[in-house]
Formats: sequence, C-alpha cells, structure tokens
Amino acid sequence: MKHELITLLIILAILGKINTLYLIRKRLAKKPLVCPIGDDCNKVVESKYSHMFFLKNDTIGLIYYVLLIISAVYFLSVSGGILLLMKIFSGLALLATIYLFYVQARVLKEYCFYCNLAAVINLFIFLIIMTLP
Repeated sequence: MKHELITLLIILAILGKINTLYLIRKRLAKKPLVCPIGDDCNKVVESKYSHMFFLKNDTIGLIYYVLLIISAVYFLSVSGGILLLMKIFSGLALLATIYLFYVQARVLKEYCFYCNLAAVINLFIFLIIMTLP
C-alpha cells in the first residue's frame, strides 16, 4: 500500500511540475495564458499576489514539486524522518493554496485554471501524505 501511495504522490508531483513549468515558460516568454475556463488567468498570475518571499508562486511551486519527488523517492528507500518534513511542507503548501484560492474568489474575482489545477493537486498530495504510515 505504501508503494502505491508514493507512486501516486510522485505522479501528482510530476503533474504539478508540468503545470508550473508551463506557467514559467509562458511568463518568461511574455506570452499570455489561454484560460480554458473563460476567466482571465493573466489577471491572476500577474497580480500583486503572484509572489511570496520574493519569488513568483510558479517558481515556489516548481521547487516544492521537485523537492517532493526527491523526498518521496528517499522515503521509499529509507523511510524514517523525512515523512514529518513531507507532512509539514504539504501542509504549508495547502495553506498557501487555500489563501491563494481565497484571493482569486474574493479579491481578484477571477479564476486561473492552472492555479486551481495546482490547488487540486496540492490537496490530493496533502491527503496522500497524511495517510502514509
């Protein structure tokens, strides 16, 4: 069961990584995002809420997903204390996700498909990590 959960966790982290790489690529190329849900993704990703700790949210997300993949592989081979760190970081990521979703809904009144995709991925990652023994 542990291996299946870790495999699912890695798959979700890879999807999150692909999502953030897409956002980073579009931002660096200065090309607008195409929002499949009809809202203005660009308004969201270019807002004053699009960065924390002097880094863009997409860059923070990329770092998170890469570290999560490394941690998951390490957890499979060694187990032990890394699980606590995974729980802490996935919890922090979920809190940031909830805050950013609130900003979309109540402050910007626009939704970003890619941001919400990351939110769903982060929620499932958190739930999986919390079920690990």
